[in-house]
This record gives sequence, structure tokens and C-alpha cells, in this order.
Amino acid sequence: MPSPHCPAGRLAGAPALAPLALAAILAPLLLGWISVAPNRLVSPRAASLPGSAPVLAALVLFHLSGLVLLLAAWRPRPFWLAEAAAIGAVLALAATVGLGTAAALPAGSTVARAAPAAGAWLGLLLLALALAAAAVVRGGTPALPLLGALLGLAALGAAGVFDSLSLAREMAGRAADLRGAIAGHLGLSLASLLLALLVAVPLSALAFVRPRLEGAFLAIASGIQVVPSIALFGLLIAPLAALATAFPALRAMGLGGIGPAPAVIGIAAYLVLPLAGGILSGLRVAPDDLLEAARGQGLSPRGVLLGVRLPLGAGVMLGALRLASVQAVGLSTLAALVGGGGLGTLVFQGIGQLATDLILLGVFPILALSLAVDAGLALLARRVAP
Repeated sequence: MPSPHCPAGRLAGAPALAPLALAAILAPLLLGWISVAPNRLVSPRAASLPGSAPVLAALVLFHLSGLVLLLAAWRPRPFWLAEAAAIGAVLALAATVGLGTAAALPAGSTVARAAPAAGAWLGLLLLALALAAAAVVRGGTPALPLLGALLGLAALGAAGVFDSLSLAREMAGRAADLRGAIAGHLGLSLASLLLALLVAVPLSALAFVRPRLEGAFLAIASGIQVVPSIALFGLLIAPLAALATAFPALRAMGLGGIGPAPAVIGIAAYLVLPLAGGILSGLRVAPDDLLEAARGQGLSPRGVLLGVRLPLGAGVMLGALRLASVQAVGLSTLAALVGGGGLGTLVFQGIGQLATDLILLGVFPILALSLAVDAGLALLARRVAP
């Protein structure tokens, strides 16, 4: 019988880590660690890891971390051990690749390119899944340890471990574009979320007071969800362009058929449903007997709302805000399709040029932003929820 400190659900989920850990250890061995190409135009080919001392040290650390993760899958106490081992394995694998490519590149070459091989990419993916699974076993949110792993990788990058990778060289060459894309992406996400809140909060409050309006409101919000995002952006181009033509002041403010405006409006439309659903559900969390007791003590409807409904429903509402915020970061990638900018610009440029490094240069910051938003709001929800 499991102890109170080791719930049965956690123990039952712990063995699921074992296949992920074993596959992560074997993937680089079977599919390769690094790949090298003489220049950017030639497809990279798998290469052997150099036998230098730093590479061997990182390699040993990777296998030791993987072994600890494998053992922690069967002995999940303490619960944090699997997470620590997974993060250590991620950093050690990345360091092995970074140090290995630095030693494998031809000396003095400025055009040669190096990248992780398929085995290293697969190993990192499996370790990320193992890290998320370990967080679930511990009873936490996967975003926090994943964000911690990304911060560790950023620290290795700042130390110059990845300078030889083609992705790092792409980043160095497009540093200004990357900073502008990140700022634009954050602006799009925040503007979309604020617009969705301006719509969802008052309409949800009205639907709560007048239940007959709730069905129509949620039906419209649900109907928007079935429209493909690209189609919705396209449908907004013509009316927004007509408004900008009819009212030049709007065009001067940046409203037009092409640009951030259709992207922000379209993304906000998708966010209304999760926000409204969370707000309405949160307002109904308080049990009827507690509401009756509050009214019996003389609280006005406003007092019941502020003193009972909102405090008890804050966790549910923040959960909806968390979901909508992560969706906003992800959907803002598509803003580039209508000239809205953001990190999607780099992603679609990379797709058009068949440049994997350029695609990843846009994808990794999106992933980091999503994890940061999710982790931050998850921590806030834990503090606020009763």
C-alpha cells in the first residue's frame, strides 16, 4: 500500500519513464551524434564524435544522467530525481554535440557547417518527453522543468558551447532580425489577448446574468473555432481594407487589410471561447449553500461576486487565461501569412528556402515563449487558487 507521500497514481505513471529514458540513450548511438557538411549547399552527413577530453567528459555525463533517469523510472522517490536527471541528460547531450562539432569541423574553414544528427535530435525530443512525464509523476506542471532545461541550454550557448553549430551561426547573422521578430511576436500575442479579454469579459458577465444569452454567445464563439485560421485571416482582409480606404485616419493608425490588424483580430476571435468558458465556469464554482449563506449575511449581489464567486473561481479563470495565452503565442506564428510579422516570418522564410536552421531559429523562441507564459501563469494560479 503506497504511503501518503507516494500516491499510487504517481507510482503507476513512473515506469512510463523507462522506455523514454532507454530510447533517449540509444538514439544517438544508433542514429548518430553529429553531422557535418563542407558548405551550406551540401546536405550534411553523419560524422563520428572526436575523442577529445571535453567531448568524452560530456559523453560520460550524458550516459550517467541517462542511467540515473532510467533507475529513477523504477524508483521514483525522491520525485525530483527523475527531473534532475532528465535536465542533466539534456544539457550533457547538447554539450556533447556542441563540443563534438567544434572539434569535427575543418580547422580554419568559414563555410563548413555542422549540426546535430538525427540521433541527437531524437534523443533531445525523447528527453523532453521524459522530463514532462517526470514532472507529471511529481505532480507539477511540465512547463517549469522544460523551461529550466531551455535556460540551461541558453547558458551553454552564452558560454560558447554551440558556436560551431550552423544554427548558432544563423542566429549570429540574423541577430537584429531575431530581436525584431521576438518583439513583434510578443506584441501580436499581447494585443490579441487583450482584445479577446475586452470582448470575453463583458459578454461573459452579461451571459451569466442573462442565461438565455449564454447559448447564443457560446455558439458564435464555438462556430469561429471551426473556421481555419488562414481562411479567417483572409476573410478579414477585404473588410479591413475597405475600412482603411473609407477612413484614412484608420490607415494612419495602422489598420489595414494587410499587416498586424487582421492577425490580431483573427487570433483574438479564437481566444474568446476558452476565455468565456473559463470565466463562466469560474463564476459557478461557488456551491449554492455558500452563496445562500453569503446572501443571508446581508451581502449584496456585488458583494457576493467580489467576496465569494471571484475568489473561489479565480483558479479556473486563471486556467482559462493560461490556455488562451499559450494559444495566442502559438497562433501569432501565422500572422506572417498576412504580413503581420513576428517569429512566423523566420519560420516561413526557412520553409521557402528549405533552410532547417532558419526554421528552428523561429521555432525555438516560440517554444521558449510558450513555456515561459505557461509556467508563469501556472505559478500564479497555484498562489491564487484556494
